[in-house]
Amino acid sequence: MSKKTNLSKKTIALALTLLLSFTFLTPAYTEEVAEKTYIGINTVNTILNNVDYRDVKGSKVWSKEAICDVSALEIMKGYGNRTFGRTNSVTKEQALAMVYNAVGREVEAQMAAEVLDAARTAANKKTYAPAMWSDGYLQLAATDGLISAQDLTDALASDRSAFTAASFYRESAAKRQDVAFWIAKALSLPPVYGQQKIFNSYSDWSEADPLKIPYIEAVLQNNIMSGLGNGKFKPQGNVTREQVAQIIKNALPVILPLRGYEKELGTIESIEPAKDFVDGQNITKNTYSVRNSNGKLHQIVTRILNKQSEDYRNEQNGSLKPIENIDLIVYKDGWLGKSSALVTGDRVEYTTTIDGRVVYVKVISNTANTKYLVARVNTIDTAKQTLNISKVFDLKYPEVNIEDNNFSYDSNGKNVDVTYIYSANSEVIVDNIKSTIDAIEPGMDVILAIKDNMISGIKSVTLRLREQGVANGIVEDINPQLGYITLYNEDSPGDGTTPDIKTYNYSNPKNISVLKNYKPANIEDVEGGDSVYIKFDDKGNIEVISAVDNYIEKQGKVMSKNPASLAVQYDDGTQQILTTDEKIPVMLDKKLVGYDTLKEGDRVKLLINITDAFTRLKQITIEGDEHFVTNIYKGVVVKLDDISNSLILQNMEILKNGSWERADQKGFSTISLADDNDIFYNSENIGADAINSNLRSTEAYIAVENDYGGDEKAVLVSFKNKSDTELAAFDDSIVSNTLGIEGEISLEKETSNISYDKGTIVVKDKRLVTGSSISPEDMAYVIANREYSDGKYYASVVDISPRSDPNFISIYRGRIASINENKDFTVSSFSQLNGVNWDFYNTPKTFRITYATSIIDDSGIVGQRNFTDYGDSSYEDRTVYILANGTDAVMVNTVPYGTVSAKGDIYEITGDSEPTGFTMFSAKIYDPTTNMWKDSKDMSLNILDNSIILKDNRIAEPSDLEKGDKVRVIKKDDSETGDAYIIFVE
Repeated sequence: MSKKTNLSKKTIALALTLLLSFTFLTPAYTEEVAEKTYIGINTVNTILNNVDYRDVKGSKVWSKEAICDVSALEIMKGYGNRTFGRTNSVTKEQALAMVYNAVGREVEAQMAAEVLDAARTAANKKTYAPAMWSDGYLQLAATDGLISAQDLTDALASDRSAFTAASFYRESAAKRQDVAFWIAKALSLPPVYGQQKIFNSYSDWSEADPLKIPYIEAVLQNNIMSGLGNGKFKPQGNVTREQVAQIIKNALPVILPLRGYEKELGTIESIEPAKDFVDGQNITKNTYSVRNSNGKLHQIVTRILNKQSEDYRNEQNGSLKPIENIDLIVYKDGWLGKSSALVTGDRVEYTTTIDGRVVYVKVISNTANTKYLVARVNTIDTAKQTLNISKVFDLKYPEVNIEDNNFSYDSNGKNVDVTYIYSANSEVIVDNIKSTIDAIEPGMDVILAIKDNMISGIKSVTLRLREQGVANGIVEDINPQLGYITLYNEDSPGDGTTPDIKTYNYSNPKNISVLKNYKPANIEDVEGGDSVYIKFDDKGNIEVISAVDNYIEKQGKVMSKNPASLAVQYDDGTQQILTTDEKIPVMLDKKLVGYDTLKEGDRVKLLINITDAFTRLKQITIEGDEHFVTNIYKGVVVKLDDISNSLILQNMEILKNGSWERADQKGFSTISLADDNDIFYNSENIGADAINSNLRSTEAYIAVENDYGGDEKAVLVSFKNKSDTELAAFDDSIVSNTLGIEGEISLEKETSNISYDKGTIVVKDKRLVTGSSISPEDMAYVIANREYSDGKYYASVVDISPRSDPNFISIYRGRIASINENKDFTVSSFSQLNGVNWDFYNTPKTFRITYATSIIDDSGIVGQRNFTDYGDSSYEDRTVYILANGTDAVMVNTVPYGTVSAKGDIYEITGDSEPTGFTMFSAKIYDPTTNMWKDSKDMSLNILDNSIILKDNRIAEPSDLEKGDKVRVIKKDDSETGDAYIIFVE
């Protein structure tokens, strides 16, 4: 380095030092002037005290953010006792009040209420303010056409003696279609008569009031309301307070301008405190400098009193009266607080008023730990929790205006194809609705929040590319030999029924840069169904083709299967038959399994490539046992509890091996309805609303499954006709079935045919299926009823499950002669169990040791390396049971030798966390001399640590034993007590 360079650096350093030393003497002529200056509000303490909800704060409920938003903006309030009442159903008058409060018309409502009350006589005036105010909201609703004049008359009537079911009950539960209609009218959303979303997305659209459907479509298209995630909108369903909070939050883009509010985005660049002693008070004035998303500087000012003034006291007891500061309500880290929660670098969304106040601040993230980008989803690997994406561009905030951004794809530029790990608790929002990672599909455009190189948030977004030399769509046809590619675009304008189709020609494919799934490829790799971007040069020639596999994921239930086809009913109620073969991969528990593993009634996720020309199945994922039917009950339905959405039952019984047994719970029992439930009476799906009005004190059959918390939920409820008679249960083999959703089966031992319909509970391999899945030779327990009118039989329950096969595994007993470590072992002679007898063979037999062979002695599992015929723990000359498939040893067990067989029904299981014994009644002992079973008294038997238990054609655990199981045991003697060496559940 030269001396000249060193001298220059010293000179610059000296100049900087002098400049810094005298900065305080120099006016800051370059100080930026704020475009807008706002102040906080003086009601922060009051609002925060009102929002201190015990049933929301500290919880992880999905609705927390929405409840905070509407409460901080004073659109909704709690009950006044630190309770929000999340799951309480909203009445009609409450819903109307919330809608009008949301659009800022509460003053009008109170004035209307005062006019109504002034017209009443002194004796009829209302003294409870909320009740009087509610009249005002109803008056507004009638004036604006939300309810009819007759509805208002009904609502204000003091005498209801002449009311009918069609009358307007103000305190009855508001229906989802009502709320959709009311909020659309209050927000002045134009009705949409060319319905798309409700027809195409929801199977129960026909249950809605036809006059309200255009307004339901309007709120759906504006993402204000949505379905229940099961392909249903439930127009007749009730609405809870937390659901209303979310609806209002979704509508805030329309609501805020109506209230005179504006939403801004920005980043806090600095926080500058200053002391203010005006009027003799010690106040800290904080100025928050916010860089707005438009690039301008905004400032927000708060004034915090440092010492309590003694000038204001409570007039009743003389205590000091707290004075409200000028402060901010801030939502950060999942709850509401004050401005002290804000730090430099926070990205914030701040809601302002026309008079310069900030009524609400929401912290989105901090620039130090979170970045945002727009991307196209390529693939999702749920096993590894990874998302492979193609980057489009970066964002400062998780909102995007595509019109302000040019689309570009640089195949030779920075890393476009990236794989990120996503957090297990990532916030996922699809179409502005909170969802799960399962809702993210390949080909979807999203905004990603990246924190510490991990995805912490995903939000779907619609990219609308301008005409800037880019075409995108789905490949309808491509021919490299003739030099053309045809795309269709479902989102393009047209007649609304057919996609826009365009063909692009090219002369020399070697001049085109081709990428497939963002890797260099050949033009031949692009295939029908791919989603592609085509970039053109200045002359209009194709320059780049970027193609991605365009497979979508659909969820549903298998209705039927055969080697060549699969019939599926999707969650939206539609059905489809797909072509299959054994080459299509089938996944279960993140492992590749065979096509035979797939059963009728299984819930599945299907990866499908759909074009106008074909539908191609790529992969099947079986969802496992999450939706297995765990029990079938019957009982008298006392009522449906609207608040908990639960059936209240009397005389509940459970179906066990074809017999009804009384449930353990005495008195009333409760079963919650699953979100996706079906309720039938006389083969018609009637819906839950009909239970309390028509079916109280009626017996019903109920199929339940466990939710993710382990609680039983009713998925199918079938009410019995009171006039019909239940027959004794049939335990029989199916001979024939006419097939179909409604049909008729015949049994081997029964002469009368038994019909079934949509209301029949049909369970096959623990899966809820339709009657079309019943096959000849199925073994079934059939609960049937005889019709009072004509004496015909119809099935209420058909329970099909594999019966216990005592020969599913061979059981041997022998003395070990030698062990070939980790390979095999030999017994000198052996006995093989044949029914209840042991057949003896005086010859050696060798069994192979596999990786799956388990070895168990009195102390528990033994490692295969310790299974040797030498040393202190040698197994040579020890007598063991061997459970084997062929010559492969599945289990080697040292449980003692038993010669006596007993059987009976388990009616009591003992033990705390793990069963240690059981008692069986109707016990019998097998007498080998007469080859007959003889009656015995009840038996109480112990379960050893190494007792062998066989159930459902598998080796089971003690916890698999259940009351009501019919068992056969091998024990030491014929006494009424002892140890159970082998337990067969028959």
